[in-house]
Amino acid sequence: MAKMIIRGKSLYIDYRVNGERYKRTTGLKDTPKNRNYVKNVLIPELNQKIVDGNIFKKKDKSFKYFGNLLLLEKEKTIRSYSHRSCYYEKVIEYFDTKDIDTITRLECKQFISSLDMKPNSKNAYRSFLKEVFELAVDDNIISSNPALGLDTGKQEKTPVQFFSKKEVNKLLQHSKDEIRLYLYIGFHTGMRPSEILGLQFTDIKDNVINVTRGKVKGKVGKLKTKNAYRKIRISDFVNDEIEKVKRISRSLYLFPEQNGSENFRYQWSKLLEDTNIEYKNLKSTRHTFATHLLKDNIISINELSGLLGHSTPKVTLQHYASVIESINVDLGKDFNLFGNKKGNNKEFKTS
Repeated sequence: MAKMIIRGKSLYIDYRVNGERYKRTTGLKDTPKNRNYVKNVLIPELNQKIVDGNIFKKKDKSFKYFGNLLLLEKEKTIRSYSHRSCYYEKVIEYFDTKDIDTITRLECKQFISSLDMKPNSKNAYRSFLKEVFELAVDDNIISSNPALGLDTGKQEKTPVQFFSKKEVNKLLQHSKDEIRLYLYIGFHTGMRPSEILGLQFTDIKDNVINVTRGKVKGKVGKLKTKNAYRKIRISDFVNDEIEKVKRISRSLYLFPEQNGSENFRYQWSKLLEDTNIEYKNLKSTRHTFATHLLKDNIISINELSGLLGHSTPKVTLQHYASVIESINVDLGKDFNLFGNKKGNNKEFKTS
């Protein structure tokens, strides 16, 4: 077993493992306080490691080890973990048991390049990869993160998909059952599918929807961002549709049978087919709401950001830049921002 020895003015520990003798410095000076610490803390800890066989156990430095640590953390904190776990596991599978301190930036780039998908879709993989390396930095296994600033490529801008006002009215007119209520709320509030499915009747009072939860794949949980917690005023006709369902419902939820928007897939496809309207994703109800507010100059980008529950107006601008670019601003032939009179520019000269 281990014992303390004194060399000069420093304290050492002398111990044997498998017949071999070892002497290690404690890094402590010889003082009564430090002697007590070595005897009552360091030596008992070392003896326990010798008994357990962990004295020379090599620290796990594999990418898989740190990847699994991050998985445990995300499982507790990320609402969409069940949906995103397949992304995370793919990153771990690629680097597997390779020591994390041997992985180069080039290998990280090669992994990102190997993903056969659009640049924006690669972001989830890049983000997880970066976070795994950050854990290794925190554990002093590596000094810098090789996954910082990796380029996923340039994503081509695709126009926002939205329905015309005529199409919206046609869809509402021909819809029935649960999808009718979903469309009335979606087209007139711009709420996310998960937010609509997470609604309870108690969330609606005095024509105001209090958005406080979401439902993804049957699991009710927190919302996507802090700004997603918001209040949205609704028109009487939307409130009337909610009240119709409330009178016959036995559930707290407006959509108790729906675990996710994908459950509406058959009803949605059939409705579009019956109305002879080109197919668009069901979440286009949100885009339709936002697009017409902007195109009709009803609302500013900042106000729209608050309505949609985006984290910042920058996110809103990224989504709807193509809509804004398509709006022709007519200032009129008599527009005069600074009120100067005609002819006042005759003496204007450039220096």
